[in-house]
Amino acid sequence: MAKPKDPPLDPRQSYRSAMRTLIGERFRAVWEAVPVAVAGEDIEGVHDVRVASRRLRAAMDVAAPCFPRSWYRPLHAAAKEITGALGEVRDRDVLLETLTEERAAAPAAERSGIDRLIARIERERQAARVEMLAFLAGLDARGLPQEAAARFGPAAGPPQVSAPLGADANGEEGEGPSPPRAKGATNGRAAKSANGEESR
Repeated sequence: MAKPKDPPLDPRQSYRSAMRTLIGERFRAVWEAVPVAVAGEDIEGVHDVRVASRRLRAAMDVAAPCFPRSWYRPLHAAAKEITGALGEVRDRDVLLETLTEERAAAPAAERSGIDRLIARIERERQAARVEMLAFLAGLDARGLPQEAAARFGPAAGPPQVSAPLGADANGEEGEGPSPPRAKGATNGRAAKSANGEESR
């Protein structure tokens, strides 16, 4: 996934307004990357979600003083959780890719041992994917995409809302397809105002 471009900002707008726009776009980048990770067919899918979530976290880290802590902190925490929750799958994706390459170069006598290791890592990856899909579905159940859109504008909402975040193309949660071998093979409260501030 190419690094997304940040939205153009008006130099006359306030820092708070600029960060609200930037965070909204970075939330969108996360939601756009999720379907590929859920499908499980592209080894880079999970990686792209993690990269997008790290960019979101970086923006939210520096913008924290600009927004009310009461609603900002849960959204900020969720952005951090996304990166970690997908880490177990990503680690095994990378390991499987490496093992597959090593198997191709290994002598025939060593391949059966590598095959057993690959099979074990694949089982671990499937278990990690079940947890990942449950985590993503939990974000949807908590109304996180809707909360992000309410606080940071429509851009912060998912581009498609026809299926939960942790669901496959048919709208059903599941383990997904077999793992790819190598590259190429908060709460749901409504916001109180449009600019993300609660009434006091």
